[in-house]
Amino acid sequence: MARPAERPACPEAPAWLAGSLLARWTELAPVFWRMGTLSELEVPTLARYILAENNYLKVSDQLQTALNKGDSEEVGKWLTAQDKLIKQILTLGEALGLTAEKRKAMGWTLPG
Repeated sequence: MARPAERPACPEAPAWLAGSLLARWTELAPVFWRMGTLSELEVPTLARYILAENNYLKVSDQLQTALNKGDSEEVGKWLTAQDKLIKQILTLGEALGLTAEKRKAMGWTLPG
């Protein structure tokens, strides 16, 4: 009798992810893999999500600095950057099943 095919291991992070980005990959990748939304094909999507999330945090720090200084021109610049990053994060997150609606529609469940 044929043995069922073994499921491939959780994909590894791209080589360019390092430091805190790699730590975030190590945290998120197994969750998406167990949920069934991460294969080798989605590796770039998750990597871009992690990078956008990290950039959002950096931009938010810059925004707070500009707010503290009362520099309205800088505030506007950082708010625009923050808005673009939020849109990227939401789009990439939906592709990975981060919204309850997407998980429900696709029949995905979060591992316990």
